[in-house]
Order: sequence, then structure tokens, then C-alpha cells
Amino acid sequence: MYIFAIIGVICSVLLLNVVTEEGFAGMMIYYDVISMLQLVVLIVPILAAAGLVKDFNVALKLALGKKKAESMLQLKKAKEAVKLTGKICIASGIMGTCCGIIRVFYSYKNESMGSLLSGSGVAMLTLFYALIIYLLLLPIESKIEIKISEYMQE
Repeated sequence: MYIFAIIGVICSVLLLNVVTEEGFAGMMIYYDVISMLQLVVLIVPILAAAGLVKDFNVALKLALGKKKAESMLQLKKAKEAVKLTGKICIASGIMGTCCGIIRVFYSYKNESMGSLLSGSGVAMLTLFYALIIYLLLLPIESKIEIKISEYMQE
């Protein structure tokens, strides 16, 4: 199962390197899609390697109120899946930003400081999106924690 995580990391780095190598780093909309894709390419395989993809889906259903908890184990696995997804988001955002900044420094050798700063700003998009996803996961984690408390009361 860990091969999925390794493949995800390799694909993510290659995706960022290939795209920025072609000179698309200055295209903000194009890089938006690549930043989001890079997050997904890391989140899904690592969740699969941990065996928590199904539990993450259960967590979403529990948080949206479309499903009732069947057991305490299910609730705890759902909470762990959401926590892991948050950690993966932050880590992949930092990794994507580092790859982007390295690529910007490499490709802007003879450019002006303005080009360097704008390229670095675009490279920060991956971290920005990762933080947004993490903020969206926090209420889900809280709802599951409340459901755990309610389940214990019953």
C-alpha cells in the first residue's frame, strides 16, 4: 500500500517540474489547476496507503448528517482519516510551494526582482489552497468529535 504514497509524491514533484519547465509558471489560472491537482495527487494515494479512503468518505457523510454512526470504531476511524487528510494537506502544500520556489529561483537567473517576486507568489498558491482545504476539514473533525461524545452518552 505504501507504493501508492511513493507514487503520489513522485507524480506530484514531476507534475510541478514538467509544468514549470515549459514556462507556464507565469500563467496564474493554469498554475491554479496544477496546484489543486498536486494536492489531490498527494492526498488520495497517502490516504489509500493508510487504508483510510473509505473512512474519509464516511467522515464526510457523518459530518453532513447523511449517515448515522454504526460504531465507536467507525467514528474513531473517520476522525483519524480527517486528521490525516489535514496533515497531508499542510505537508503537500509546503512541498508544492518549496518545489515551486526552487523552480522559480532556477528559471529566473537573469530576470528582474519583480519577476522573481511574482513567480514566488504564484509558487505560494499550493500552500494557500492546502490551508483552505485544512480550514474546511476543521469543522468536519469537530462534528465527528461531537458525534463521538454523543455516541458515548448513549
